[in-house]
Amino acid sequence: MSIALVGGSGLVGRAVAVRLLARGDDVVLVDRVRPPKHDGLARAAFVAVDLVADDAAHRIRHAFTEHAVDAVVHLAARVNPPRDDIEREAMRRLHEDGTRTVCRAAISSGVRRVVLVSSAVVYGAWADNAVPLATTAPLRPCALPYAVDKAMQEAVCRSLLDDDVLTIVRPAIIYAADAHNYLTEILRRARLPGVSTGLLPSLDGRRPPLQFVHVDDVADIVVATIGAPAGVYHAASSDWLAYEAVAREAGLHVVNVPARLLGSLAQALLPLMPPSLRAPRGLFPYLMHPFVIEMTSTTAALGIAPRWSSAQALRAMLEGRERARPK
Repeated sequence: MSIALVGGSGLVGRAVAVRLLARGDDVVLVDRVRPPKHDGLARAAFVAVDLVADDAAHRIRHAFTEHAVDAVVHLAARVNPPRDDIEREAMRRLHEDGTRTVCRAAISSGVRRVVLVSSAVVYGAWADNAVPLATTAPLRPCALPYAVDKAMQEAVCRSLLDDDVLTIVRPAIIYAADAHNYLTEILRRARLPGVSTGLLPSLDGRRPPLQFVHVDDVADIVVATIGAPAGVYHAASSDWLAYEAVAREAGLHVVNVPARLLGSLAQALLPLMPPSLRAPRGLFPYLMHPFVIEMTSTTAALGIAPRWSSAQALRAMLEGRERARPK
């Protein structure tokens, strides 16, 4: 089987590629940059494409046709918050226009399956959310650019692709030893210089459960969905952690902070912060209300269960090595 991974040079894309190559599939990595050198990716083809470039549509169609692609896994996304309106527009173009380009290229090339890797953030974090959320829960993203754009990606795919072609995978917060984005650095860098412990804010005293998933489990689920019936699947640990437990694992103390005060401070500092440390106001609901997802339906449909707990995935990220790997 020939499978194209759009955005395949990223953390999840590399993990998916290794699994596909190991089982004998042909893999085409479609991305702006080559992935880091990895022995397991030596047989993968690479096609350099910027999804928002003028020639993107032509180059992607050519890649899909030249490699006789049977299935496409669309992973291209920007997680880190934009600094300003210009970056926000670039982010929107990648997610909306880029996704439209991928879908149209898949249609014109006769691709039989498109797997969109979305996110659990599309459900939004709301006080009335079920714990856990089912795959049939309504999409109510909060005003976080990534969440809004992931819901938009799903809408674009649904508007262009037939139901028997499109599969959507919604992962929880993805962690691994080599994961690096603002969702990892919030916990990694919360300690002050020279201080052994740091602070984890509890906004307006809210302490929701938090759920994580290791990249290995996400990759296993994505690979399994390629040959499974089309539909919506979750990718998460089978459990979740109390807010205080997350703080303990990260060596942090929970401290109550008024959301309005922190929001004003975060908004003022946002343009000055590096991408990995930006925490926009739109993130706050996800630190105040639950958005954990169930795994029973996905496990039953695919016949595989997550191997990592939320705590193990969190430890792997915090330690920066694979010591927490389950037996």
